Amino acid sequence: MKKSKAGGSFKLSYYNEYKSYLSCNTMFKPEEECQAHAVKTFTEFNQFFMHCSRRFAQVTGEKLGTVQRTDYDREFQDLCNRVDKHSFWASMLTSKVELVLQPNPAYRFEDFVNEKIGNEREIRHTYTEQLGICMLNAGSDMSSSDYGQALLIMGDYENRIGEAEHKMIKNAYVKFVKPFLEAAAKEGAINSERRTLTALRLDLDAAKNRVRDAKSAEEMKNLEHFVDEAQKKFDEQYTITREMLEERDIRNAEMVEHVEDLAKVQVEYFKAAHELAIEMEDKVLNRPTKGKDMRKRKSSGTSSSSDEE
Repeated sequence: MKKSKAGGSFKLSYYNEYKSYLSCNTMFKPEEECQAHAVKTFTEFNQFFMHCSRRFAQVTGEKLGTVQRTDYDREFQDLCNRVDKHSFWASMLTSKVELVLQPNPAYRFEDFVNEKIGNEREIRHTYTEQLGICMLNAGSDMSSSDYGQALLIMGDYENRIGEAEHKMIKNAYVKFVKPFLEAAAKEGAINSERRTLTALRLDLDAAKNRVRDAKSAEEMKNLEHFVDEAQKKFDEQYTITREMLEERDIRNAEMVEHVEDLAKVQVEYFKAAHELAIEMEDKVLNRPTKGKDMRKRKSSGTSSSSDEE
């Protein structure tokens, strides 16, 4: 019996400690707080659902032409169109320039991944440099012949033209592609503000349409409060979005400097490549070993014919 009393007292004390632990632990809230939290969560969800349903009804009504909508002023619409056009063509131009700089899609994807994870682009030989290296290797293997000497000369110049091309690719990326990519990355914030403005415009129009559909003067008066609140939020967001679009429009106009830089980079490359190509042609055509193999073959052919006689 004593043993059972001791066991019972131990269970009772353990239960009291566990109960006090539950009351002190923030993870286990009292029943009243849980109910209040559940009511609050349900209320917020219900408000969010009604909010989304009104937006959906407003969008549907606008598509069907059964409800009225707030139109942006012409200047704001023109501003949005300019920014959208610049964004579209900037993306197209950047992709085409990258295609010219690196025709291999696997390498372009690899460079894209490296940039995303913060690594520098891998330095690779251009196709012209690869041609030059191949010519140098072939010329070295046949250096005793005139053909090998011609390959050595051309390989050296092809390699130098490839180095000029590599410099052009680097400068074109830094002065044209990279600024456009950085500008495109900043457009995410503008698009987010524009989506917010559209959502607030839907809320404003939905509130106005609710006032129009009111069946009594008292109901209309109560709903006008929501119109004033929605109008205030819309005006504030409209100002923020307009300022961001105007700033982006100014930056877009300044991007013409990078177009000029791309033109200069290409002129420098083609000028250097043209000069090297002319010098290469002169060296190849006036190489010291030119015609020696043919003279050797002719002399060897003449000697062999005389021996036969």
